[in-house]
Amino acid sequence: MQRILLMLVLATMPASILAAESIDAQALIARLARPAPATIDFTEIRFSSLLKQPVIVSGTLGYAGPDTLDRRVTSPYREETEIRGDAVKVKREGEPERSFAIRRAPELQGLLNTFSSLLAGDHSVLDRSFEITATGTDDHWQLELKPRDPRFSKRVRTVKIQGHADQPECFWILNSDAGASVMLLGLASHTELPQPLTREWLERKCR
Repeated sequence: MQRILLMLVLATMPASILAAESIDAQALIARLARPAPATIDFTEIRFSSLLKQPVIVSGTLGYAGPDTLDRRVTSPYREETEIRGDAVKVKREGEPERSFAIRRAPELQGLLNTFSSLLAGDHSVLDRSFEITATGTDDHWQLELKPRDPRFSKRVRTVKIQGHADQPECFWILNSDAGASVMLLGLASHTELPQPLTREWLERKCR
C-alpha cells in the first residue's frame, strides 16, 4: 500500500520538481567550463542596510586562468581590479593605486574561488571550498554554495548562481550581515532595471 501511495505522489508531482531532485551538480559544473581567456559582461547591484538605495555598477569580468580575475568597471565610474593569487590591485580613475591581500575582502575571494572553479569546470576544487547543492532542470537551474571555512562563512553566508542551459545569468553573494551583491551576467547584464530596484524584483527575474 505504501509503495502504491508513493507511486501516486510521484506521478502527480510537477516535472520541474522531479528534475530538481535529480539534477547532477558535477555534470552541470562541467557544462559551465570555458577555455581561458574568457570575458563576460556584468551589472552588479549591491544592497546594504547602510544604504538607502542599492549601488549599481557595470563592466566586464575577465578570466585568464586559475587564481586570476580582472574586474573592469566602466559605469558609473572607471575602475580596474586585478587579482593574481592572493594579491589584489585596484586602480580607480583619479585615485592612487591600492594593493592588498584578498583575504581582507571575503566577497572578492568568494568571487575568485567560484568563478575560477566554474570556468575550469572543476567540481572537485569547488567542493573543497563549498557545500554544493544543485536544483532545477537542465534548462533552468540553481547552484547554492555554502562556505566550508568558518572564517569565510562569518562574512559570506551563501553564494548562489542561477542560469539556463550552459549560461550563468545571476550570481549572488549573500552576506552574514543581511547584505547582498547580485551580478547579472552576459545578456542578463543589459536588462533595463526598474526604479526603485528591489531584491524581490531581482529574485523574481533570476528565477
